[in-house]
Amino acid sequence: MVDEGAVRAVAVGRSSLLAAGITAVEGDFESGDVIEVVDAHGTVHARGVTGYSAEELPQMMGRSTAELADKLGPDYERAVVHTDDMARVRSV
Repeated sequence: MVDEGAVRAVAVGRSSLLAAGITAVEGDFESGDVIEVVDAHGTVHARGVTGYSAEELPQMMGRSTAELADKLGPDYERAVVHTDDMARVRSV
């Protein structure tokens, strides 16, 4: 689940999904799985291949990529779902 800023960035701006915009994580998935990007109302805005597991994301939520690299190491300085690995299904 993502905030409104992330919805605009992903659905309208065609940007990658970053951890800073994630507000909740549901389900069980691994890095490389396809996940849905949904807003607070449960509307699906995109689907894409995640670079992180459901186990990793809670500690990352709301943090910038620079902060993640500083706190968790350089392997975490990347998008959760890169724009090239995402299909938009609804725009705002």
